[in-house]
Amino acid sequence: MKYVFQEVIDEVSRLKDLEEAIALASEREKEARAFYLEKAASAEDVKLKDLYTYLAGEEAKHLGYLEKYRETKQLPEVEIEVPSGQSFTPEFVEKETRLGAIGILLAAMRHERKSEYFYSELAKQAGDEARKKFFEMLAGYERVHYELIDNYLEAVTEFRMQT
Repeated sequence: MKYVFQEVIDEVSRLKDLEEAIALASEREKEARAFYLEKAASAEDVKLKDLYTYLAGEEAKHLGYLEKYRETKQLPEVEIEVPSGQSFTPEFVEKETRLGAIGILLAAMRHERKSEYFYSELAKQAGDEARKKFFEMLAGYERVHYELIDNYLEAVTEFRMQT
């Protein structure tokens, strides 16, 4: 795992202070939100559009948490919301649409995993317990997003690794 995410480790080690870390994290959240909104706008499959829209909203929440933390140096009070009645299980879609979506979803998974690792590294280097918990919380959110996308991919590809 260290080799794959060496660039993240290097990036975190170059950060000078908390302000720089939050600024970088904020930029990543903005980029991810823009990516998901772009994909939602072009998605033909309703479930895929819903998934991208949901993830864009999640990235906006993360940005809000980062901004609040930057302003107050206090952990924001947040609740993990699971959309009631929301299902991202895909309906049958044309094979070409599915194949295009899979590439986008793989890119999204990679982003979520790298973000999780980024926040985990920031947590390891946190100077106090509050910062550590804050970055661990963000890493946990990214992990949930990764798993959500993974579950969608599993449904689309009908592939499940037996463990």
